[in-house]
Amino acid sequence: MPSRKFKRQRAPQAEQEHAGARVRSLWSGTITFGLVSIPVDLLTAVRPRQTAMKLVDKDGHALGREYHCSKEDKTLDHDDLIRGYETDDGKMVTITDAEFDSVAPEMSADIELRSFVPLEQIPALYFQKPYFLAPAGKSAKAYVLLAETMAHTGRVAIGHFVMRGHEYLVAIVPDNGVLRADTLRYADEIRTPKSIGLPKQTKPVAAKVTQFAKAIEALTHRQLDVSELEDRDAEQLARLVKEKEKDQDAVVHPKGAELAEDTEGTSAKVIDLMQVLRKSLSKSAVVTTADASPPIDLAERRAQRAAAKTKSAKTAKKQSTVTKKRAPKKRAKKV
Repeated sequence: MPSRKFKRQRAPQAEQEHAGARVRSLWSGTITFGLVSIPVDLLTAVRPRQTAMKLVDKDGHALGREYHCSKEDKTLDHDDLIRGYETDDGKMVTITDAEFDSVAPEMSADIELRSFVPLEQIPALYFQKPYFLAPAGKSAKAYVLLAETMAHTGRVAIGHFVMRGHEYLVAIVPDNGVLRADTLRYADEIRTPKSIGLPKQTKPVAAKVTQFAKAIEALTHRQLDVSELEDRDAEQLARLVKEKEKDQDAVVHPKGAELAEDTEGTSAKVIDLMQVLRKSLSKSAVVTTADASPPIDLAERRAQRAAAKTKSAKTAKKQSTVTKKRAPKKRAKKV
């Protein structure tokens, strides 16, 4: 396997922060431009979502990964693996470690700044992952001076650096006295609306714009409510894990289940709504459960309805005949 592959750290950063330990630096180097040189440490500014889980067997044992060759039907060892580059026409070109090292970027400990530009000149699609830059050694004064100057001039710095054998394009952004390093996507990674088939822009009707503007204004707030950015899925998952930790034999029922287990372990009764409605109209009505009700035969139900309509029609006709017979006859007037 290529020697340039880096393994993940065993101790997740979330655990380090929870324990109160200082976040470990991922990279150390120097910001350079002109005659300026400022030593810094690179620290990740985000944590992985707590909803991420590992695949284990039913007993909770961690699973290992094996590489299998489908053509020769055998499992490969770590030393049997090399890199493969797939071309646009589907061909696979193998590349050895020596060949890969020959085109790899030159190892450097510098963040070389190429230009300073207004922040709004960088489209939001280009921003990829945020990091913090912390002053290293005795560079605190120069670090603060650079952050304040960039904030005052409204500029961000564009540069590149090499970390773990890979070259990154980066934007250095001042953020309340701190320098943030946002890795950027390259231009060929960005898709355009035309490339994905979005319709051409047309001018909307002015009345509709006004209507939408009123709807937006009704939901407009002066300040963002930070609570709206909380990960509620992760909170729900954390509560579930705590419940499972307390009682390993506990069974958590999924949402939307039709039957719920009561305290005695028996299925809860499902009430027939029609019977409940009848009882609300008549106190003498009897409420039965849906599971005790006989199954409904649609053909039989249609026949019953047809018979009821026929009977109702005959009864109405009979009542009409009786009414006519009982009606008093009009007496002729005497002349």
